Amino acid sequence: MKRKYNHALVIGGTGMLAGLSMFLAKEGYSVSVIGRTAAKFERLIDVCPPNTIFPLQVDYYSEALFSEVKEVISERGPFDLIVSWTPNYRALERICEMNEQATSFRLIHVKGSRRYFEDEEIKISSNCIYEKVFLGFVIEEGTSRWLKHEEIAGGVIQQIVEKTNDRIIGQLHPYSERPS
Repeated sequence: MKRKYNHALVIGGTGMLAGLSMFLAKEGYSVSVIGRTAAKFERLIDVCPPNTIFPLQVDYYSEALFSEVKEVISERGPFDLIVSWTPNYRALERICEMNEQATSFRLIHVKGSRRYFEDEEIKISSNCIYEKVFLGFVIEEGTSRWLKHEEIAGGVIQQIVEKTNDRIIGQLHPYSERPS
């Protein structure tokens, strides 16, 4: 899957999606990463090939997000892939609109399990291929637990490679927000 010079945007790419950011960087992507913590960016940049991670240290609820995204598109070109772990759907829609120069691009929207059962629609443009990844929980030794960061990143990587419409990582339970 080695592809040179593609541009990816990972929203939330220094936390639970850090493994995904590393994977994309090692696959030859130019990876713009939105995150809030300088120390997490430093750790990510340290483990990735040189000049592959481009940090956008900004909160995805901040208006400054849009000027940062506009600047990175101007410098590095439109995104071929956007992976987002954000509940801020309006910001995500606006970022996709800003990516209008892309002939086509994939948006992989990572969502919590509750969104599987009660979700609002996101408005996407005709040049966007929209895919969803839902996060559940794991039953282990008779008890349940939340997914680990590695499991989440691995599931999103699997989605990138296999290209299904929707993917569920772990198990979903419609009656509770937390694993029992």
